[in-house]
Amino acid sequence: MAVGLEEYAQHEPDRLIVSDEKSSYTRLQFNDRVNRTINLLWESGVKPGSSAAIMSKNCTDFLTIACAAALGGISIVPVNWHFKEEEASYIIAHAKASVLFVDAECSAVGRASAKQAGCARVIELGEEFDTLVDASSNAEPPKDSPFASAIYFTSGTTGRPKPTRLSQQPTNIAASVALKKLTRNATLSGMSGETTHLVQGPLYHAGPLGNAVPAILLGGQVYIMPKFEPEEALRFIDRYKITHSLMVPTMFVRLLKLPGAVRSRYDTSSLKVISHIAAPMPVHVKLEMIEWWGPILIDAYGGSEIGVITRITSNEWLKKPGSVGQPIKDFTIQIIGEDNEELPPGEIGQIYMTSLTDVDLEYLGDPARTEQAHRGPKQFTLGDMGWLDEDGYLFLSDRRVDLINSGGVNIYPAEIEAVLLQHPAVADVAVFGIPNDEWGQEVKAAVQLERGTPADSRLDYQIIEWGRQRLASYKVPKSVDFHEALPRYSNGKLHRRELRDVYWRDAEAKQS
Repeated sequence: MAVGLEEYAQHEPDRLIVSDEKSSYTRLQFNDRVNRTINLLWESGVKPGSSAAIMSKNCTDFLTIACAAALGGISIVPVNWHFKEEEASYIIAHAKASVLFVDAECSAVGRASAKQAGCARVIELGEEFDTLVDASSNAEPPKDSPFASAIYFTSGTTGRPKPTRLSQQPTNIAASVALKKLTRNATLSGMSGETTHLVQGPLYHAGPLGNAVPAILLGGQVYIMPKFEPEEALRFIDRYKITHSLMVPTMFVRLLKLPGAVRSRYDTSSLKVISHIAAPMPVHVKLEMIEWWGPILIDAYGGSEIGVITRITSNEWLKKPGSVGQPIKDFTIQIIGEDNEELPPGEIGQIYMTSLTDVDLEYLGDPARTEQAHRGPKQFTLGDMGWLDEDGYLFLSDRRVDLINSGGVNIYPAEIEAVLLQHPAVADVAVFGIPNDEWGQEVKAAVQLERGTPADSRLDYQIIEWGRQRLASYKVPKSVDFHEALPRYSNGKLHRRELRDVYWRDAEAKQS
């Protein structure tokens, strides 16, 4: 039986471990399915040290494959199912995936993307996957089978996303050892075999997947929502007595907009810990959530590249409102100024983390970018700015300067600009985030038109439609402004902040 699941399959084998709207598995059934999937991968030539991509909406099979890959020494590569063919093929090719798992709804795009990426094998979830799993050997994997971290794609504003993984190589660490490390942060949040965890965000993101897998490997119960809907989330919490979940600030905003009569209809007293990540939490929103659910919110700072760096409980946060906490024991934090010197408390600079373990930051296949992110051995930055107070609590002053964060999702301006520049009427373009009450930020495009092209509302719509046909929906600008010329530095670099700050100043003025 698969490492990490064996004891749970033997203890209370008929207890539910994972469920979605279509299927449910007990501990024994899930362990058997994970084990068969490991053997399916190995027997198909997808060996330890290789990678397997998955392009699927939230479902139990997503977690089956993720657990099997990790415990079988294969790096799982989640692919956003919103992606168009070119976007998906880029991820699959650069991850060097040997196989793509795809659900029926994504099958056409997935198969075309795999073909373009040179990925020879595609397995469709549902009947095809079930048949292959059932036919696979049920031999127990070696106890010292290797462990593999997932490969996530991340980027700043320098172009397309880059693959990243913790720098421990898959064959260097046994699954039994890695399991202890993987579940350690989960146990800090009180996860155990008694946990009931609710997946509300898309599993192709590091946060939802990185919380669901440890919950399973600790023997808890995981319930999967196909997508977040505020009242449906409350229904799940009430019906299944949810104790833990991971959310982003946008979800809290939407929950708080529910009428009081709707909110009071559901019992949320089972909740013990709600972790929130991915975007800064407005102080007033967090205060309202603590008033509603109690001091059970835990904030964290980190990134797909490296995982959690800091964390802060609600009780700490109430004393340090706005902070994202102190570093966990695996890291220290320094604030570095423009002169490359460490800054004292209260001064804003670039946030650098120093790893105190064997974990380091690595952008796969991009040693130059990896080196650029480092200041010294195991000392690196994610590109964020912030400051420390006298007690060592971290406060963020700016997310990665040009990165757009909408609803907890990172959006990269350079990729969108490259697409819009292909429109025949566009001479120059700048993409940036502007305030949005529900999503935190929304995508705005500032466009300089080709000489002689009139700016009108129809052209505005045409440019947005151009993007919609070539980009995932959440990347498409919600609005377009026309400018005679866009501001650029003498070296030609675009001065996005000059454009962006106007909208943020206006938003602040309306609030004051």
